[in-house]
Amino acid sequence: MNNPVARIMDVNFNRAGEALRTLEEYARFVLDSAGMSSRCKSLRHALAAAITAWNNAVPPADRPLPNRDIAGDVGAAIKTPGEGTRPDAAGVAAAAARRAAEALRVLSEYAKIDNPALGVEFERIRYGLYDLEPVLMADAERRRRLAEARLYILITTGLCSTDARTAAREAVAGGADMIQLREKEMEDGEFHRLASDIADICRDGGTLFIVNDRPHIASLVDADGVHGGQGDLPIHLTRRILGPDKIIGRSTSGPDFARQAQADGADYIGVGPVYETNTKKHRAAAGPDYVAWVSSWGGLPYFAIGGINRTTIDAVLAAGARAVAICTAVTKAADIAAETAFFKERLATNR
Repeated sequence: MNNPVARIMDVNFNRAGEALRTLEEYARFVLDSAGMSSRCKSLRHALAAAITAWNNAVPPADRPLPNRDIAGDVGAAIKTPGEGTRPDAAGVAAAAARRAAEALRVLSEYAKIDNPALGVEFERIRYGLYDLEPVLMADAERRRRLAEARLYILITTGLCSTDARTAAREAVAGGADMIQLREKEMEDGEFHRLASDIADICRDGGTLFIVNDRPHIASLVDADGVHGGQGDLPIHLTRRILGPDKIIGRSTSGPDFARQAQADGADYIGVGPVYETNTKKHRAAAGPDYVAWVSSWGGLPYFAIGGINRTTIDAVLAAGARAVAICTAVTKAADIAAETAFFKERLATNR
């Protein structure tokens, strides 16, 4: 048997399925994202269903598998230099997405010869991939930045030496990797305006922007994520509002809370308060021992938080912290940019 269209379909069934599986494994194991994994799996299952429909619609002699001829494939040995290397896992995913899209385009075109309805289905899957790819790669970039983040600055209007927008701008200038806007008493309208402005400041400065406790506002201003406490909206509901590609953090004060945050799908945790602090008056200090436990646990990216300043930073780092979240020690400083730079440098020398 040597049906050329069947051979084309066979090659591209395989190419598309393998590429979608590669994307799914990237979402599952590299991004550790249940939402992204589910979206990849849905596309892969849609492809499998379309392949079954194709095989059921053609005579047995014209099905792809009986027409497979690897030895006679004149293109099997043709390789390009770039095929042999990938820069990293994200590069693998990007190449897989391109490969899947190309294969799906071939399938949709050749299906039009004998089964135009399936051609439309292959095209639908391809457009689903187009929708997924930028979100998947944005998720990858956001999580890479989260993994590399060392200095996280929390901004609250009443705890700044200047207005919140200026404080955010100076913290970004000083090298903050992440900014969180935390305003427990501010009404939604004012909070939305402030969050929108700080989101722009962070985007311009290449800094991750996190909203405390208000996923609806985070979604409206396209923040990078949300941070919540133990009593805030559950993570799975926050994820429903934000979508699968945004960061969700959780405050934790002990090992049980850390394990639960991981099980619930948090992307990072706050560890503390390490020392007593005015922003967490209701919570007893967890102490450096909890920092030491988390640093050896290795479950999630984390930021030691609570009472961290120039006096306590060395003890926190000695306990194993590589990343910290700071509020008043930076935001109440006369020169916020300089104080941010001080802590950024101190963290850099601790690696």
